[in-house]
Amino acid sequence: MTENLIIMNIGDSDILYSFDRARLIDRARNGFMRIDGITFKRARDYMAKYSARDYLMQCPLDLSTKELVSGMKDYCLQRRAEMLEPYRKKRYSINGDPIHHLYIIGNGFDRYHGADSTYMDFRNYLLKHNDFVVKMFELFFGPRSMMNNFDDYNDYLLCLQYGRKLPAPKNTWAKDYLWKDFEKYLSELNRERIFDFVDENLPRLYEDDENFSYAEYLGPIDIVADVVSSCTFEMQYLFHRWINTIHYKKGFRKNMLYLDPNAVYLNFNYTLFLETEYNISRKHILYIHGDRRQKFGSLVLGHNVEDNEVAFEEWVHKHKNRRRYRPNLKDKKGKYFANDKLVYLAFFLKDMKKGNWKNPIRYYAVDHIEERLENYYAKNIKHSNDIIDHNLGFFESLNDLKEITLLGHSLGDVDFPYFKAIVENVRNVDDLIWNFSYYSDNDIKNIRRFCRHLNIPQGKNVRHFKMSDIKR
Repeated sequence: MTENLIIMNIGDSDILYSFDRARLIDRARNGFMRIDGITFKRARDYMAKYSARDYLMQCPLDLSTKELVSGMKDYCLQRRAEMLEPYRKKRYSINGDPIHHLYIIGNGFDRYHGADSTYMDFRNYLLKHNDFVVKMFELFFGPRSMMNNFDDYNDYLLCLQYGRKLPAPKNTWAKDYLWKDFEKYLSELNRERIFDFVDENLPRLYEDDENFSYAEYLGPIDIVADVVSSCTFEMQYLFHRWINTIHYKKGFRKNMLYLDPNAVYLNFNYTLFLETEYNISRKHILYIHGDRRQKFGSLVLGHNVEDNEVAFEEWVHKHKNRRRYRPNLKDKKGKYFANDKLVYLAFFLKDMKKGNWKNPIRYYAVDHIEERLENYYAKNIKHSNDIIDHNLGFFESLNDLKEITLLGHSLGDVDFPYFKAIVENVRNVDDLIWNFSYYSDNDIKNIRRFCRHLNIPQGKNVRHFKMSDIKR
């Protein structure tokens, strides 16, 4: 008897399975999702990463779901240990002795020495070299809209149409907030703004209308592609070029700091000043996001959203009760009508067949836009856990750590996984001394919030100081 076969996607490739084997794989994934409380995407990606199908192809078909998931997880953990083994080999030490003192270096360290290294400085660089990137970022990212800077909506459209020729409009909110928390807002490509823009500019004609133009249909969607391109390839390339222009201001040596010669350094900066100005050996420094010597495009620049599906569900939950996303809206005459906003139809409509699409063109546009948005998120995620795994030897070298000194680090949530990895590897974490540099009273608040988040008791083991206090 010929066995029935089915093509099924498990992670990265289409495989030919028997129906029974396909049902078992489905059962394993669904059980994994239910037992561990994770999303479909996270379960699929985890199974693909650790080749769970190799285990599932050998399992008896009559295994219970609980046994199936338990065995699969054990297999994946074993595969993970095997995959991480090469990364454990590069160990850090001080002339063969255990590490007792770790410095964590943030952007405030370079700024203390007079470097123009803030994200606002990066913005100024972009304005000189490619202000279209600035305009796209400020138009389509963050919770507020740059449209507020225009007296008329047509002026806003004019800026988009001739965006590469006109100067970037004044945007006070972007300067005060968007660029100050640049990495956070890289994760906030504004879905509403994207869909509202496309909806406003899509042709209102049907495909079979003699005046219909595919150029008019694709034009607004191409703007979305421009946003994705400018905030991925162009921004990363220009970011690396900008890093290569950063230097300390004249006379900085009179303010240089005393640094423990028997310490190692976790450097969140891309600059090389620890080596070039402080003569710290490169073998004692981990550039966790890369350094300026690397090839263009390889620096880690992006947001830390490990599961886009979870982030998306949180976004939907946050906005689902807003008036503009209700199933029925009221027009100016007080008459109710079925919500026809494209963003509502794309994300909040329960039955796509019952949507007030008005025109099939708008239905097709949703798929085209979502494809470009997914492309953006895929290219801009900072996979902190993967970065930690690839530097496992460094973190596992911190078992005997006694003291941590943080110089100029903002303690932002985007980098929290690295601090968690440090603490998890320290043997006597309760005795660990934390030295935090601060610049303003707001930094003190951030330090306290950070300590609460990481369960660091506020007491004699937590110290605050200004960097000028440790001048040579």
